[in-house]
Amino acid sequence: MSALMQFDDANSTSMVYREIKQRIVNLRYGIGERLSEARLAEELGVGRSPIRTALWRLKLEGWIAISPQSGTYIKAMTLREIREVADLRIMLEMRVAADAASRMSDEMLATLRSDFELHGSRIATGDADAFVTIDNQLHSAIYDAADNKLICQILLDLRDKVQWIRRVCSVSMERVQDGFAELERVLSALERRDEAGAAQAMHDHVKSAAAFCAHLEETGSGLFAAHRRQVNTA
Repeated sequence: MSALMQFDDANSTSMVYREIKQRIVNLRYGIGERLSEARLAEELGVGRSPIRTALWRLKLEGWIAISPQSGTYIKAMTLREIREVADLRIMLEMRVAADAASRMSDEMLATLRSDFELHGSRIATGDADAFVTIDNQLHSAIYDAADNKLICQILLDLRDKVQWIRRVCSVSMERVQDGFAELERVLSALERRDEAGAAQAMHDHVKSAAAFCAHLEETGSGLFAAHRRQVNTA
């Protein structure tokens, strides 16, 4: 019996939603891939009802599309959608970075600095996994220190999109190195307890990351653009 089947209906639906979403974020289900209720029910060991509810929630969040002609499939993002995610992130990330500058503990700052030094050499060689680890750690520490539950929940939801976009864009060695330098500036501002500096450094980091992905889409070299070309020529 599947582990998912050990939960009641409400928990099962929540588990199914999180599992499907994580598979999308990790690119186990690729852009344009069709998802059938029967296949998902078999893979996850649950009935179709929680699958159907989870898919509807994912549709509302913009992860999938459901149409009578094409069925249910993983959506590509448009250039406008990428920019909209970035615009919202910039506003909220600047706010929490400024708040964290005055609230983050000395112990956490010391831990972050130690981890930056530990991962720095790997990131210098273009190690994307090390960069993602540091990026996630810094943002999580900022969210905790800012202590604004509503803003932080919105940002956590957005970070799933960000992780997905990052994987789809196949971040280059140069972007990994540039991104780490941007995070270094954020951390330095936090260490100085510089609220305005932390906000500006975070603004620059989020904007630069979004610009990298947007450039790939504009030049047609990103997976979103490649999928749209494939659909248009099918």
